[in-house]
Amino acid sequence: MRLFCTAVALTLSFAAPAWARNFAFPPSNPTATVSIPDTWKTEAVEYGFEARSPDNDVYLSIETASAKAMNKMLADNMAWMKRNKISVTGKPKENDVNLGGLQGKMQIFPAKDENGETQVMLIYAESDQRLIFITLWASEDEQKSNDKDINTIMNSIKTIQ
Repeated sequence: MRLFCTAVALTLSFAAPAWARNFAFPPSNPTATVSIPDTWKTEAVEYGFEARSPDNDVYLSIETASAKAMNKMLADNMAWMKRNKISVTGKPKENDVNLGGLQGKMQIFPAKDENGETQVMLIYAESDQRLIFITLWASEDEQKSNDKDINTIMNSIKTIQ
């Protein structure tokens, strides 16, 4: 009987979903929601929040502001890259994306940081004069090792109508 109970408990633990925290951003008058796994470290920033993977290899920020603030958000992002010693090494690849039901753009910049080759993804979409802006920083290998969480996060983004 003890063996049966152990087997049932193990089976249920594998079937249980990973716990996640839900965020509405910005907190007042939110534009969208997103779920971040509990294992990721999160912190509030000016226009939303940032998160780091459990291994600290992937940086993700999700922000929103008025469409007029796009230039400031881009300038803030470039200053952030400089502070983190990230330098762009080539032209970005650009793709169309669907972000929580909104059509948007994704730019993937090849770059270098203190650890070598890396890349920075900028993903943005506009909703009712509000801009959703995502920054993802990691090497290709670091992204691959955190791919499941990254896909879960990106697929959890839902706009609020």
